Amino acid sequence: MRCTALILFALLSAGFAADAHSQEVERIEPPFWWTGFEHRELQLMLHGNNLSLLTPAVDHAGVSINRIVRVESPNYLFVYLDITPDAEPGTFDIAFSEGDYSFTRTYELREKSTDPQHTRGFTSADAIYLIMPDRFANGDPDNDEFYFLEDKLNRDDPYGRHGGDLKGIEEHLDYIENMGFTSVWLNPVLENAMPAASYHGYATTDYYAVDPRFGTNEQFRDLTAKMKRRGIGMIMDQIMNHIGSAHWWMDDLPTTDWLNYQDDPVMTEHRRTTNMDPHASKFDKKVQTGGWFVETMPDLNQRNPLLADYLIQNSIWWVEFLGLHGIRMDTWPYPDKHFMSEWSRRIMQEYPDFNIVGEEWSELPAVTSYWQRGQR
Repeated sequence: MRCTALILFALLSAGFAADAHSQEVERIEPPFWWTGFEHRELQLMLHGNNLSLLTPAVDHAGVSINRIVRVESPNYLFVYLDITPDAEPGTFDIAFSEGDYSFTRTYELREKSTDPQHTRGFTSADAIYLIMPDRFANGDPDNDEFYFLEDKLNRDDPYGRHGGDLKGIEEHLDYIENMGFTSVWLNPVLENAMPAASYHGYATTDYYAVDPRFGTNEQFRDLTAKMKRRGIGMIMDQIMNHIGSAHWWMDDLPTTDWLNYQDDPVMTEHRRTTNMDPHASKFDKKVQTGGWFVETMPDLNQRNPLLADYLIQNSIWWVEFLGLHGIRMDTWPYPDKHFMSEWSRRIMQEYPDFNIVGEEWSELPAVTSYWQRGQR
């Protein structure tokens, strides 16, 4: 009997040990980065089972760990790297350890473009053509549907997917060029893995992946390069205010304040004038910037410094990866305006010749002018 108990104890102990060492890095975001930025610190968001138990280390010339941040969810680890001006591009290992247990993941640093035309912004001389990808042209019918995405092709449904994609835009570059357009403002193409009505692209579910029904990250980059060779710049539509309710974060939010009204959602009142009205109530101001846009679009809390860093880096990542001509920022008056000020400062710090335009859906000059550069 005593022998049986000892065997059972040994088996249970082995099981606990296996659980303790079942950590796996499922995501590293950004997936890679560049050398040569003015801002040296890089946040890595790592996600996987019980990653907070691990201690990371790096051994690469010009790269060191500034700080490690553990949060309420044990499945996240935020690692801040310092990348010096003399850091060498290339790959290096990030080692993770807990006691005698260890494993590595490879990370890549690329060399930032030194071509001044790579990210030169649009100007008032540009003629801009707006495209909603799903409604423009279907260049690749094979990507119209995927078994793992619920929102299916249905051209009879005004809110359904109609099949347009990046390939369709590429096939019509002659058409765009012959009309005399020098820039394309492309409605969002990042993943929207929502149950329904996601054709518009404004319910992001992955900040680092193009929706497969539109194509791939590489196709997006190739399309931008082909446009640039024709003298046409790409303006990317981005969203810092909210995500889609099917974003992968929603299954495991990093902190208790990642979202505004995280435990009891409240919808925004859309009173955008509270941003500039000195007499607006604190309640109205809070609901305007903190309320959810709609029930399927959880509102991000940009006052959380970890989330703020994540969002800023994501914008810079796409600017550099694609070689953008500009950013059109969705719902500009809805996020925290102090965050938006820092977001724009960081982008212009890296790209002084870049250009940004924000959505303020108002006909009143007194409202739209509030957001103009140099007004305050």
